Amino acid sequence: MNDHSILSADTDVAHARLYNKHRIEALSDGIFAVAMTLLVIELKLPEHGSIAGNHDLINAVAHLIPKFIAWLISFFVLALFWLGHHRLFHYVRHVDGKLLAYCLLQLGFVSLMPFSSALSGEYTPLLFSQIFYSINMAGLALTALLIGRHVYGHHELTQLPMPAIVYKGIRIRTGGLVIISIAAIVIAFYIPNAGNIAFMLMMPIGTVVRRMEAREAKLALAPSTIDSST
Repeated sequence: MNDHSILSADTDVAHARLYNKHRIEALSDGIFAVAMTLLVIELKLPEHGSIAGNHDLINAVAHLIPKFIAWLISFFVLALFWLGHHRLFHYVRHVDGKLLAYCLLQLGFVSLMPFSSALSGEYTPLLFSQIFYSINMAGLALTALLIGRHVYGHHELTQLPMPAIVYKGIRIRTGGLVIISIAAIVIAFYIPNAGNIAFMLMMPIGTVVRRMEAREAKLALAPSTIDSST
């Protein structure tokens, strides 16, 4: 067997270990959609027999407020991760075994979110429910960081290289969520029922990252604009 045949065989083996990114995207979209839908299941209507008037109905709905908060935060965070996954796969051309494993691991945390949200909403005053929920959130963040780092560091998997500013944004978002998850546990330890409020900090973090990316994009376009005008 000559060198050309060996090189061709090695190339075929390498390609055989790559996966179609569209299959992974379809699986991810499906699991995110199901998980985001299942979140609302815990928002059950009050028992009809226990409602005698508006006052009873208002009180019954008020008891659902912790579940509403858990649903709102969980839906918001899952939506952010779905959007981030969609944006990241814009750069991906092929998926290797390690990237596939990272994606499946993240989808495991996604599928666990309805249970974590229900646990947090039902047993809000108990610290363990907050710990479990925060671990789930941190797991989502860390797996997203692993996915982003792998795509950023393996140009052979991409159709165009991921800009450094995009990877920086991934690190800020995911690192911020890990810190917020820890903060939520600390808050819940001292103030039961209040831990999940910490996750609302994801909104300003996202705003800061978007502005940072927009500013960097303008700076990157500035030299080309100057060159074209001269």
